Parts: sequence; C-alpha cells; structure tokens
Amino acid sequence: MKTNKRKFICYLLLPRFGAILGGSIYFWGGVFYALAITRHFSFYDLALAWFCGEFLINQAKYWLNDYKDLVSDRFHPRKKERASAGGIISARWLPVLFACRTAAGLVLLFLFLPKVLPFALLLPLVQFLYENVKRIPLLNAGIAASGALVRFAIGFCAGAGGWPALLPCLLVYAQRMAIYFVAYAAEGRYLMQRRPVPGKEYTLFYARRPYLEKLSLVCFLGLLGYAIAQSAPVWVALAGVAIAAGGILYYRVNGPGDKFYFYYWKFLWLTFIFTLRKKTRGTGVKIKGARPEMNQK
Repeated sequence: MKTNKRKFICYLLLPRFGAILGGSIYFWGGVFYALAITRHFSFYDLALAWFCGEFLINQAKYWLNDYKDLVSDRFHPRKKERASAGGIISARWLPVLFACRTAAGLVLLFLFLPKVLPFALLLPLVQFLYENVKRIPLLNAGIAASGALVRFAIGFCAGAGGWPALLPCLLVYAQRMAIYFVAYAAEGRYLMQRRPVPGKEYTLFYARRPYLEKLSLVCFLGLLGYAIAQSAPVWVALAGVAIAAGGILYYRVNGPGDKFYFYYWKFLWLTFIFTLRKKTRGTGVKIKGARPEMNQK
C-alpha cells in the first residue's frame, strides 16, 4: 500500500523522472548558447521558463502519452509497472491532468514571461501531432525530435529574447533524431527478445534496420563538421558529441522502460575502475569506491 501511494505521488509530481534530467539538457543548451551571445541573463526569466516549460508543460505530455498507450503499456514487460498501466491512477483522469498542468504553465508564461509563450505553445502541439503519427516509422522520430528543438528555443528565448540561428537548430534536431533512432531500435530489440506488444510494432521497423541508426549519426556528425567549418565554437562541437554519445549509451545499455539495468551500469563502472587502476598503478593514488584489493600495488 505504501509503495502504491509513493508511486502515485511521484507520478503526479513527475510522470517521467528521467525526462526532467535528460530533456532539460536541450533547454539549458539553449540557455548557454544565448549566454555565449548576449553575455547577460535574468535568473528570474530562466527559472520561470524552466519551471513552466520543462516541469509543467513538458512533463504534462507524458500523461497524454500514457493515456493513449494504456493498453499496450499493460502488456509491456516493463512499462506495465507505471502508475497508469498498473491501475494506481484512473485512466480517465490523465487527459484532465494533462490539460490542467499544461494550462497552468501557459498561464504563468502569459502573465510573467510572454516572450516565451509562442514557443511554449508549440510543445502541446508537437505532442498532439506525435500521438497521431507515433506508429508511423521515420515520421514519428521526426515529430518527436522537434520537441527537443522547441525546448532548445525556449531556453534560448529566455536568455536572449528571440529565436536562435538556423544552424544550431538543425544541429539539435539532427542530434535528437539520431538518439530517437537508437531508442526505438533498442525497444524493438528488447521486445523481439521477449514478447510482442500490441501497438509497439513500429519499433521493430527500427530494430530490423540497424543501418538507420548509423545513417542518422553520420548525418549529425556531418552537419556538426559543417558547423565547425563555419567557425562554430569548439564547446558547441564537444557538447553536441557528448550529448549524442550519452543518449546513445543510455538507450543501448538501459533499453526501454523507466528503470536502469543496474548490472549493466555496474559492469561499465567496474571497467572504468579497472582501467583507471591500471593507469594509476605505482603512483600511490588510491581510487575511492574500488575494492581494497584493487588499490593494492
């Protein structure tokens, strides 16, 4: 009973814990890009834009997504543990919660930060479009990736007051497309190894065409190379590659669902510790978190 109550409260607060971290990267990417250009910022504007755009409006979309995917989530090996699929919260309340939370974010922006409102209005629009095309391969990834672009624009607008240039927008879009291709393929492979789930057949399209992941990544890196040739800052290139690599690693190791495969991440951590131990052998440096025998010379 306590577990269900905790899950209910957490679901009302943050329908997707991972998205508030991973997704906010694009918002703050827009913020830092704006700061690099304008050299000034308003802490109030940034805080309000993040709270309304990421915490309220973007998190609200997952209630609508869960409402649309309720049947398939109940059959999914891992998504069936969500509060919506598990029956902890009544499905009929999900559209109401989506509407109320989205409206709250839009009203706050209208009253206190109207310059960001036009971009914020695009977030629910993108979600409605995605719900209509989510089972159409390629088109679903294209629409989903535009959500990251809008959040990048919200962050930039909060910091600089307008749209960012075309090239950084294309970089964000191409990078997110590459990550979505990997995400859909990972879920498809996951389901192929276990059992088919009604409504998730589109993921098999990506799983059976691994070249799409490579092609999307090549397109992003090619566009990034063009940006560097156009004198893009080095930190933009490094950040772009790091975020793409992090997103791809997350989906390849963690797979679909809401939980971490802790044993895979533990393996990666132990591999890192082992490599670091080899590098520091004989220097007297002790590695915190390693087993005692690993610190022995």
